[in-house]
Amino acid sequence: MNRYSFFILCMLLGLLSTSAAVPGELRGIVTDADTDEPVVGCIVKSKGAFTSTDKEGRFTISPKEGADSVSFRFMGYESRSLPITADFSSVRLKPKATQLKDVIVEAPDIYANGDTLVFNVAKYANAKDNAIIDVIKRLPGIKVEEDGTIKYQGKPINKFYLDGNDFIGGQYGLATNNISHKDVASVEVMENHQPVKALEGIEFPEEAGINLKLKEDARSRWVGVAQAAAGIQPFLYDGSLYTMRIAPKNQNIITLKADNTGWNPANEIQEHDFSDMFSSDYSPTLWPEYISADIIDAPLSEKRTRDNLSWLANAITAWKAGDTSMRIILNYMGDRLDYNSGVTTDYFSDQIPAFIQNNSQRTQTHDVSAQFYSETNKRGYFLKEKLTLSGIWEKSSSAITGSFDLSQRVNRKNLSACNDLKLVKRNDKKLFTLISRNSFEHHPDHLIVAAIEDAAQSLATTDFRSTTETKFGKLTRFWKYYVSAGLDLDYHRMNCSLTGLGEFDNAGIHEAFLSNLYATPQVDYERNGWRASFTMPLKWLHYSVAGQHDYINASPRLYLKRQLSAKSDFSASVAYRLGSPKPYLNITVPVLSDYRNLFIAENPDKYSQDVAATISYRYRNPLKSLFFNLSATYNHSRSQIMSNQLFVGDFIVSTYADRLYHADTWYAKGGFSKGLGHSKMVVGCDIDASVSSASSMRDNSVIPYRQLTAGLKPYFKGSICRWLSANYEAAYGFSRLKIDSETNDCHTFHQNLFATIIPNDHVQFTVSAEHFLTRFPEGNTANLVLLDASAVWRLNAKVRLSLTANNLLNRRNYEYVNYGTLSRSEHRFQLRPRSLLASIQYRF
Repeated sequence: MNRYSFFILCMLLGLLSTSAAVPGELRGIVTDADTDEPVVGCIVKSKGAFTSTDKEGRFTISPKEGADSVSFRFMGYESRSLPITADFSSVRLKPKATQLKDVIVEAPDIYANGDTLVFNVAKYANAKDNAIIDVIKRLPGIKVEEDGTIKYQGKPINKFYLDGNDFIGGQYGLATNNISHKDVASVEVMENHQPVKALEGIEFPEEAGINLKLKEDARSRWVGVAQAAAGIQPFLYDGSLYTMRIAPKNQNIITLKADNTGWNPANEIQEHDFSDMFSSDYSPTLWPEYISADIIDAPLSEKRTRDNLSWLANAITAWKAGDTSMRIILNYMGDRLDYNSGVTTDYFSDQIPAFIQNNSQRTQTHDVSAQFYSETNKRGYFLKEKLTLSGIWEKSSSAITGSFDLSQRVNRKNLSACNDLKLVKRNDKKLFTLISRNSFEHHPDHLIVAAIEDAAQSLATTDFRSTTETKFGKLTRFWKYYVSAGLDLDYHRMNCSLTGLGEFDNAGIHEAFLSNLYATPQVDYERNGWRASFTMPLKWLHYSVAGQHDYINASPRLYLKRQLSAKSDFSASVAYRLGSPKPYLNITVPVLSDYRNLFIAENPDKYSQDVAATISYRYRNPLKSLFFNLSATYNHSRSQIMSNQLFVGDFIVSTYADRLYHADTWYAKGGFSKGLGHSKMVVGCDIDASVSSASSMRDNSVIPYRQLTAGLKPYFKGSICRWLSANYEAAYGFSRLKIDSETNDCHTFHQNLFATIIPNDHVQFTVSAEHFLTRFPEGNTANLVLLDASAVWRLNAKVRLSLTANNLLNRRNYEYVNYGTLSRSEHRFQLRPRSLLASIQYRF
């Protein structure tokens, strides 16, 4: 279908509207009689039911049988009562002067407004905080991952707003790492946040949204921060400029930064946005990244391991008029990294010698992207269009010693374009949704290995994918009925060439056409604190690759949630999946992943099955600043094929064999956090544990194994007194791998202590220590202690001087252990050397 005709059709569908009232359910809007502004938080009450108005003054209430009136009450307005048969489309309240005694009312640390928790930033901030992210990290119930992902009650947030505006999308690291906490009045956590107004009261996400409410003097003007720094290692530099303007109709952000102190630009422009597109189990990618020779997994904080030269340029411009908003985002990121690492791998076999690798590697990345986003978000109508263009150029070179002496180079390019469209139309009885995604990607990748015998792998893939889905819903008072259906088409072309490996050499073009026709009936029920949902996704898949293949997939799921009280809820789900093999398994040519590893797919044409059950409990008490969450999951997997690792000469060939595979996994995680001392401190602990039993194959022999992991992470953050602030975090980890009768245990312990002395409002001194302890299976241990120190002098509210020394003891290596499926690897990673950095920061 022509793209323009398709878009016009969507707009015509959006103009259709009907109206009907759900029996027993009343809806309306409460406004100020003088200004016509919505009255937010107005208490609406009737017999056996009460609610409050939302930020648009809207309310929905379901009075019990026999109710004859509805009352409206809010401080500063005259109370009003209307008969049950009245017109509630515009309930106007008259302002009324409220006589109060002369008292001083102090803002609370945290309070609840319906499903929204409001944290008073001034209560949680202290003198050592620089950006708002420093405060967010100490809020009870919230956890910030190292890459900047914000989680609430163990789940990533689904939206991030600045003063109610969603103009930065998922790139909220730009805001949280740069906005001063002094410009933010409060952090608002909107639980079970539904960002699409047309789906409010219909779909109830488990994730929360976060809004930063700015102070009045930070609005409608340019604010920001500029920083310049220089140091020795032998030479360090850090220069940055961040500026933003938040106005009712226009919003702008500009960011420029260059650095070689360990900062990662990807964390600031990373898209954390929660996907709200397809309702089925849509997979963003159907084809794997075959070449992995340039992938590095650093074990510690990036400031310890990144020997970098990094650049970032970002510009965001947004417009808003009523319920419609638009934005343009332009990004450039450059990154050059040097790594030195080593690994010794034991395969628990007398026939396979230990493998030793020392790797000196340099990687370079250039990432350019542009995005246009348009959204109309009304209660009865939602339309979103998003166009993203991206180009990524990567190259790396490695010098390898140890079991082999060689060099390898990787060159990658990734050119892509993606267009998303989502339309939601709703009235009181019906729901219609139309979703479309069209994407194009081109990946020419090259791997060159220079050794005694050279080898080269070229892999150029072109992929075009088009997915369209529609959803119809019928809404009643307690029941909601939906059916969604869609068509997912994918064309994939792979030009593969491998030379220099004798019997494994190959060259050819492999084309695939995949079609996925699916439908999902769904039934939801909600009443008296109970929420239930049953879905039954059905798929017919056709693979035209290495022949013709047809499959039928099914994945029913039952979800239950019980709101035990205003403070706690319990949920449970059980799911079954009958799945077809992945399409890439039909392309069976050998592909070189790195200088030692080959992948050869097998065409099994057999189904796999999964059964999963999850239970979770959440509790929050804002008045006591207490948050708790706990979940447990059981998963059983069964397949007719089993992974098989073949040691062929100097190579490891990863493939599959026609053997019955089954695995059982138990996983539990949880956490609690508690605010103390009127929000000056927060204590908490996160836990996780897993047990899995499965089998794998090595050299065509089945080997059963069992893995056990457990982790405990207590922490303490905050101000002990006016002049002393301390953060303490610890992490204990235990892992066990049992193969036949042989058992290997590993213990790790990491603790991190920051102590800041604040003699006055202008000066502060910070000393930090990190301790890493690894106990290897043989009983020997590796200890590492890292010390840092810094001094800060605030000349005034705008200028900040600092002097920072990292790795004072000049420790250069870190050792740790991890377990593969049938192996144990002892790693060594080189750290950044001792450094000294002086900086000046100016906020405006």
